[in-house]
Amino acid sequence: MIRVLLTSVLLAAALLGPTSPALAGDLSLEEIDNLIKEIESGDLVEFEVIQSKVNQIAANISPDDLQRNLKLKRLQCWTFDLSKEGELDKAIDFANEQLALPSVQSDIATNADLILCRGWTLQQKGLVNEAMHDFNKSVALAYQAEEPRLIADARGVRGALLSYQGNFADALEDLITAQHLYENLNLQYWARFNLMELATSYRRFGDPATAIRYYEELEEMYRDLADEFGVIGVKAEIAMAYETMNDQEQALKMYQEVLQAWQERNDYISVATTRVNMSGSLIKLARLKEAKANLELAFPLIKPEHVGFYAYEHLFMAQILLAEGKANEALPLLEIGEESFQQIQNKRGLAELYLTKSQAYVALEEWANAFYALEIQNAIHAELDNQLQSQRTTEMRTRFDTDRIENQNKQLIEFQRLREKEMTILQENKFLQLTIIVMGIIILSIVSVFAFKQAQRSRLMERLALTDHLTQLANRRHTYHEGDALFRSAKQGQPLSVILFDADHFKKINDHFGHDIGDKVLMAMASCSGSQMRRGDLVGRIGGEEFLALLPNTTLEQAVEIAERLRSNIERTDLSKVAEGLGMSISAGVAAFDAEKDKNFSALLNRADHALYRAKHNGRNRVEKDA
Repeated sequence: MIRVLLTSVLLAAALLGPTSPALAGDLSLEEIDNLIKEIESGDLVEFEVIQSKVNQIAANISPDDLQRNLKLKRLQCWTFDLSKEGELDKAIDFANEQLALPSVQSDIATNADLILCRGWTLQQKGLVNEAMHDFNKSVALAYQAEEPRLIADARGVRGALLSYQGNFADALEDLITAQHLYENLNLQYWARFNLMELATSYRRFGDPATAIRYYEELEEMYRDLADEFGVIGVKAEIAMAYETMNDQEQALKMYQEVLQAWQERNDYISVATTRVNMSGSLIKLARLKEAKANLELAFPLIKPEHVGFYAYEHLFMAQILLAEGKANEALPLLEIGEESFQQIQNKRGLAELYLTKSQAYVALEEWANAFYALEIQNAIHAELDNQLQSQRTTEMRTRFDTDRIENQNKQLIEFQRLREKEMTILQENKFLQLTIIVMGIIILSIVSVFAFKQAQRSRLMERLALTDHLTQLANRRHTYHEGDALFRSAKQGQPLSVILFDADHFKKINDHFGHDIGDKVLMAMASCSGSQMRRGDLVGRIGGEEFLALLPNTTLEQAVEIAERLRSNIERTDLSKVAEGLGMSISAGVAAFDAEKDKNFSALLNRADHALYRAKHNGRNRVEKDA
């Protein structure tokens, strides 16, 4: 834990621009620049030393030295001690305050680095969606700034989060790019640090043996450099790799070495997080009393902001309680763990949690809940399997092994090995699928008594099949089906009118603001149009930006009034929260059933379509009725 916090201090990227000759203290400009380079190099690992040197820089920079002050802001953002309570929020507030300054906004590199720093802090707080948004923005700005070091930092940090979330293809692309840049820039410390993230991705990818080989190389490097924190961090990763290989005894041995190292340094948070990791191996070894004792020691120290460890400690304790026959006590812990795993989008943790939850419900003979939890677990497991078999991931992995790590001419051998591994994975998946099918049959036979609930669920699925997933309005199929039914009623003398409308210049909205904003515009249109309909009316989405309103018992003139009211309300809809300067309008065509002209519903719809065409031809943002 603290290892991560310490390295985060050193993530500030750095190429200085023009500098001012002014001085405020005893250090020369050259000495100030050397201090900055020393911090950025990664050679300093003691947190107190780093903070002291940053404070020394701050005391010696003149207020009118713009470039060095910008550099200082970047360093200061990374030097909050995130192991202390309240520092996460302080770091986020600091980044936000600096990003609001005109001097920062006008400097692309500083802007990118502070956004990266804020994203990193948000990630430590468990806000991974917000963190990923900042990482993506920082990567884009880093390329705009054309700072290789900053590009490496941004893509390295983003790649680590993508790897943690199980998105190995994109993670490897980011991490490999960062690795090449660090090596070309001769930033050996950061090349080693990034290599550890790459090795960890191999472990998560399902190749712990390769990961251990890289970890051992890194451990030897850190020993040669007398970097104690680096050695401890690598040992912790090796322990997790052995755990992935199901060599729990070896994993436990490594965890105990890591635990002792943190205890000697009085790092209580890292001691607690190591105890949580150890508990996983102890549970697999059926040493439940030892696992429970370690978790009880960790619980007072692991807080909700330590999201990953907080989730796993609750999952592990629930597994122990379940083994003790206390399924009722296990379920509340699983709910807490589920919320934390969802927060950080840890799919591997969620898969294990839902399997445990299913087992808990089985113990309580709540068969329907057990089946539901197992369904979710199977879906997550299948998604993870698909990610592991990604061809893109395989290609990136092969390129890194041959070009950057082993640097040997073994491409053909490596491709063959990967093919064999893929075949092994496919065979294992076939067995797993067969196991899931058998379990599903068993559980289905048990939950057959819950046929009523299953029928309810079927009705829900039927409703979903008739609903547009984006707007939650009736979809094309449902709308046309209802239109045909109303048309048959209209032939018996019941009035029927239709309004066909679509968004004006929707392609320009997509091109200018992006498809995400375009989707939000459609959702706003759907919400507004639905609110304008009367009881008995139906509005549905029948195309990309095209909607159809069915108005039974409505004359043509009444329908025109409704269409005009709809057009006016949509035009007045405030979209400032969606995108600055965004507005929307619609064009609408109105037609009413005419027994002489309309032989079927399509004919009525065709007349409304012609009216819509006239509305667009006559300038848009207007309503036209069938002539």
